[in-house]
Amino acid sequence: MEPLFNLESIYVTNVIGIVLIAVMIVCNLWRFQTRSRADQNLLLMMFLALTSCIADPISYSMKGVPGLVPKIAVYATSTWLFAANMLASFFWVRFLSFHLNGEIPRRSRIVLNSIVAVGITLLLINLFTPIVFSIDENNLYSRTNLYAFFLVVDYLFVVYSIVVYFKARAKGGILKFFPIWVYIAPILIGGMVQSLYYGISVIPTSIAISIAGVLASLQNEMIYHDQLTGLFNRSYLNYLLDKLTDRTKLNITGIMIDLNGFKRINDELGHAVGDDALVITARILKSAVGNAGSAVRYAGDEFIILLNTQDDVAIENCLARIRHSFDKFNKETDKPYKLFISVGFHKFDMKNESADAFINAVDERMYEDKEAFYAAHAEMNRRKR
Repeated sequence: MEPLFNLESIYVTNVIGIVLIAVMIVCNLWRFQTRSRADQNLLLMMFLALTSCIADPISYSMKGVPGLVPKIAVYATSTWLFAANMLASFFWVRFLSFHLNGEIPRRSRIVLNSIVAVGITLLLINLFTPIVFSIDENNLYSRTNLYAFFLVVDYLFVVYSIVVYFKARAKGGILKFFPIWVYIAPILIGGMVQSLYYGISVIPTSIAISIAGVLASLQNEMIYHDQLTGLFNRSYLNYLLDKLTDRTKLNITGIMIDLNGFKRINDELGHAVGDDALVITARILKSAVGNAGSAVRYAGDEFIILLNTQDDVAIENCLARIRHSFDKFNKETDKPYKLFISVGFHKFDMKNESADAFINAVDERMYEDKEAFYAAHAEMNRRKR
């Protein structure tokens, strides 16, 4: 019987995938030591892609080879490939949700987990009754009715990730910019090609290419992140304000926050403690702002929040959350310091105001609040020391 597939091309394709994933792992070991939920899901995607690139050529090599051992190998590898493709899409959704939003809504989590559970159950049943794929007496593989379930699920997860992305953009406006297409495009192309033409094996390597694109995008994002606090940095602010000048219909409000008495923390407790104070400040601001905008470390102990709204109620609610969060920290902390802030905000008039004028206006509003604070707390005024 003439073979339905070219083993040599399958070996080459998957070896490329294995080498690509190995290089990614070696070059990103530091990332997986952070233990962030987004990075954990990304690592799981890499593991699934690597094992799929190993399982795929084994599966094709054993197809058509008589005997019990080859049959077991075909069943085991084919089952794993179905599961791995589904789980890779599942962990992609989780990665994107944690990366953009920091969490997955409970209802979405239940639905996603339930779909995966159904898929795993079907694969287990398939080991005894061929409902997803079958292996004949010649150890040749063929798809059966419920093959379509996994195809639909894989694409459903991809579509859902697009929904997650655009929801994040809707909440954060231009402030969210992770390029999801670097992951989706190779997966869609590889999936369509392999689904239409049996014997062409490209999905595992397509996943590897997609992950490489995600890692490259994350690397680019690092240019715009402050290493100490994890917030966006001033380079990102400049990039964003430059981009906003072409989008005059957007509604953006700037809030500047400055730590009062920060010099005293550095001088009396040391710069390590000062760094800790900055990290906690960043954490408080990021939590208080949520998806309403982005927090930026502007300079030293100064932070800027860009809100994707100019609604007075929304602005006041954000300011209230920020002040409440710092008050709560000061009441509950066992740190050797407390955090006091000065706050000012200004609505960006993009038609009549330059980016520099916008920043200066926010800065002036903040210093008005700072003057009022030091008038009430003269003992903390470093400028009089």
